[in-house]
Amino acid sequence: MASSEALEHARLALEMFNEGLGFAEKGNVVQACEKLYKAVEEGLKALAIARNLDEARTAMEKGRWTVSLLDKAARRLGDAVERAWAEAYFLHVNGFHEVRIDINDVKYRVPIIEALIREVEKLLNQGP
Repeated sequence: MASSEALEHARLALEMFNEGLGFAEKGNVVQACEKLYKAVEEGLKALAIARNLDEARTAMEKGRWTVSLLDKAARRLGDAVERAWAEAYFLHVNGFHEVRIDINDVKYRVPIIEALIREVEKLLNQGP
């Protein structure tokens, strides 16, 4: 059973993923990248909290997540999550901040990110 905090992050992850898909379909690279990145970030938080990882406890103690904590949690959550995090971070830097990729680069990464989203959906289906 997942905590209410994990479920809040999970719901936000799904919302951001769907918004990201919408922006990708419209060809809006910047917004697609930012929403997909946020989907992965929130999904990572949800899974880390639900699995009671040290990184989640540290984030709660500090009152915030850092990129370092997210990166460490991604590595502990398995290959699919780690790859989704790496691709989302790529989108965040190269698509949102630098705007040096095109919509095909974004769409290529959607199935990789979707693997993490499927894990988040499983979490939501468990409920509180």
